[in-house]
Amino acid sequence: MKEIRVNLHAEIRRETISGDQYCVIVDDFLRDPHELVETAAHHADEFEMPERPSYPGRLIRVDCDPMKDIYRFIRFKMTKHFPFLKGDMKLSTFLSMVTFRPDELSTLQRLCHTDPTPSPDRTPYAALVYLFENEDLGGTGFYRWKALELMKQAQVIENEDPDKGRAFLQENLPTYRQPARYMTGSNEIAELLCTIPARFNRMIFYSGKVPHSGDITAPELLSIDPRKGRLTLNVFIDAVPK
Repeated sequence: MKEIRVNLHAEIRRETISGDQYCVIVDDFLRDPHELVETAAHHADEFEMPERPSYPGRLIRVDCDPMKDIYRFIRFKMTKHFPFLKGDMKLSTFLSMVTFRPDELSTLQRLCHTDPTPSPDRTPYAALVYLFENEDLGGTGFYRWKALELMKQAQVIENEDPDKGRAFLQENLPTYRQPARYMTGSNEIAELLCTIPARFNRMIFYSGKVPHSGDITAPELLSIDPRKGRLTLNVFIDAVPK
């Protein structure tokens, strides 16, 4: 894969999520986003289900070399907006496509989530670049937990026995007594704070500690074709806070 270059003239702005929480939005982020879409299409048969099925779709890991310009942008631009250090960053990148029908979602995939971090002295961040033209495929919603302790309990039970986890949530949440769907609004466990709409070649950057979820209101549009589906470039950052 050739190096993925950032558009040096793209404007950076902040969007408030709630209170002092915000994300950064960069429109027209990549110099040649269509080339990246074509690369993904050329390697369409290499998209795979993740080993741990937390993501409702298929992924391809992207090597570090093509990402040098984007990683440089994150180090020198995003550290001006978020309190993490330029050094000692661990980054991993995937081309991703959400592909699951609602009835294929696992119990916890029907809820928003936060990103994991391996130790309490580090902080997760994420960058996401929308690489699809059809904005009806959905942007990203950000949430506030309303029942965090119940959510933690559900995760423990789910990890031990998915059937018991599902039964626990059905007992405690009316949402789980309804047909399966992607989370696109408030429910008993989390309140929707804001939604960042999708736009082709838009990058959003946010703290992984803020609960979030793909705002997928039209799952019938999802596809395994990178030229038609909900293709994104996802960078996960494990950083040291300032």
